[in-house]
Amino acid sequence: MSIRLKLSLLLGLLFFAAIFNSILTFQLESYGEEKLKWVIHTHEVLNETQTLSGAMKDAETGQRGYLLTASSAYLEPYHNGVLIAKESFIRLKALTSDNPAQQDTLNLIESQMLLKFEEMEETIELVQGDNNEMAVQIVSDNRGKQYMDNIRSLFATFINAETLLLEQRKGDFRENRAQITTLIIVEIVLFIGLFFVTISFLRRSFFHPLELLLSSVKKLEDGHKIEVSDVVKNDEMGHLLSTFFVMSEKVYQREQDLGFKAHHDELTGLKNRLTMPEEIETVIGELQQTGGMVAVLFIDLDRFKQINDQYGHHVGDLVIKEAAYRIKYAVRDSDTVFRVGGDEFLVIVKSIKNITDVHNVVNNIVGEFKSPASIEGKEVDISISVGVAVSPEDSMDRKEIIKFADVAMYAAKQDIAACYRMFDKGMLRRGSDSG
Repeated sequence: MSIRLKLSLLLGLLFFAAIFNSILTFQLESYGEEKLKWVIHTHEVLNETQTLSGAMKDAETGQRGYLLTASSAYLEPYHNGVLIAKESFIRLKALTSDNPAQQDTLNLIESQMLLKFEEMEETIELVQGDNNEMAVQIVSDNRGKQYMDNIRSLFATFINAETLLLEQRKGDFRENRAQITTLIIVEIVLFIGLFFVTISFLRRSFFHPLELLLSSVKKLEDGHKIEVSDVVKNDEMGHLLSTFFVMSEKVYQREQDLGFKAHHDELTGLKNRLTMPEEIETVIGELQQTGGMVAVLFIDLDRFKQINDQYGHHVGDLVIKEAAYRIKYAVRDSDTVFRVGGDEFLVIVKSIKNITDVHNVVNNIVGEFKSPASIEGKEVDISISVGVAVSPEDSMDRKEIIKFADVAMYAAKQDIAACYRMFDKGMLRRGSDSG
């Protein structure tokens, strides 16, 4: 086989390998982006489910408030809740149109929602017609409560199915990342092997014969020496390797960017709710070995809707970013801050020796919000309500500790004298009594 043919085959092999790996990498990247879209889609479904659930609660709260006080002020949250619930339900149906099982669950939820809407509308009309006793009788027979219990049960089934689907899609996404990593390793091994094969081939087929030729020329030219490097420039392989490493770096950077986007909030850069349950589970589990305490802070911006209505959603987004910056600045390096959605944040306060440490962290956060924020030349007052639950004192269960912090946050919103409250069991009783 001629040297020319050997060189052509070697160069053809290098070219084929580069094209094949580039195409394969591109296909895996495209596949990974599709998997990431489904992860994000499932988060949208879960967020929309929370919106629908919250709207139903708001509507029921407005109805109960109107029945108890006959004040028309309660009709606004009632009507808004009903309107938002209907709109949210339509969006939820559209988001899950590809999932027949979830569509069936939503159909059951819809039937119970319609019954609940009829019950609420009937009682309000009775009160408006001065027939309070009949309205009270309808409420007392617990029809509306049964509808809401059914809706909550169906929501739990729906959310569990979506959570399982989310974990499956996250697994698919991680598998794709692993495939790309494996491909990178294979590419490195392949091209380094080809590199050494090429060097060996060139040295054997070209460099050594040229050295012999030059040695002879040197003898004929009275000792004038010509270096091989003066005649042949060995830069093609270097160019190929540099191109490969640039491509590998881009693939790796793309992987890092996708991983960051999947686990962080796009607006604030904080961690999102995707890794929050696992982190809380981990730090609570560590308490059994290390002792100490862990606190969960649930933070909500006050009057955020008014800010949006007054200044617009663009300013509202800047307020969210400013709030995230202040919270992150106020906590310790060992603490973790999440944006759980909308104007809500959650902080995991770790390495606590006593309850004073918790109060210090909370006071630092509250102190950061004492001064107004300058947003596009406007002085905007940002205030917060903070609920605090402590493990193991309040609970060792991850879901309960989040719920208790949320309950304490709502208690703080209702307490004009304090902007944060520590959870106590009485809050659950008071919440049950008010419901």
